[in-house]
Amino acid sequence: MDRTDLRIVKTHLQIDQALLDCLKDYPFQKITVDMLCKKALINRSTFYKYYLDKYDLLDKFLDKILEEFRRNIQVDFVNAAPSRIHDLCYIQSYESALKFIGSKKNDYEILWNAVIDRQIFNEMTRIVHDKIMDTLRPMARQTPVIEKYSALYAHLFASNMMSLVLWWFEYYDQISMEEVEEIMADNMRLGLFKTFRKKMES
Repeated sequence: MDRTDLRIVKTHLQIDQALLDCLKDYPFQKITVDMLCKKALINRSTFYKYYLDKYDLLDKFLDKILEEFRRNIQVDFVNAAPSRIHDLCYIQSYESALKFIGSKKNDYEILWNAVIDRQIFNEMTRIVHDKIMDTLRPMARQTPVIEKYSALYAHLFASNMMSLVLWWFEYYDQISMEEVEEIMADNMRLGLFKTFRKKMES
């Protein structure tokens, strides 16, 4: 990567951070391009070189955040039998997801609470739901009954997982990632997950 590319990357990072900083303190309607430029330490011409307006910036930023979330959330463990949910391959799957989510805590909390026209928490929950459905689809195609329960499970598990993340963030200084992992694994081994697998295998 040459120096010009590095400068462009740095500029985009500065603009992204400026947007987050402003969203933390102001409703999006109150944020201006001048405010963003001041926070990012750039001039208006630089801003308009990359974005049409603040709405274009917001949409591109949110799409980037959600695509990054989608890439880092793996749900292979939904195909595991409850007795195997503690196998290393499945532990690594949701451990990797939790590490990524934890590393984005500050950004996600700002976006979940931001006064904008999109509900980012709900969009993330939908991404988890869709990834579960994609993972279960080969099995679900075998019978309409399995497909029906897959849709229910994807909805319940996605909501459950994101609610657990929300709780973890609320008590972040008191609850370790390992404890969240254990809760998630136990839930899959003993609760909703086990009920679903029983339906799938009956």
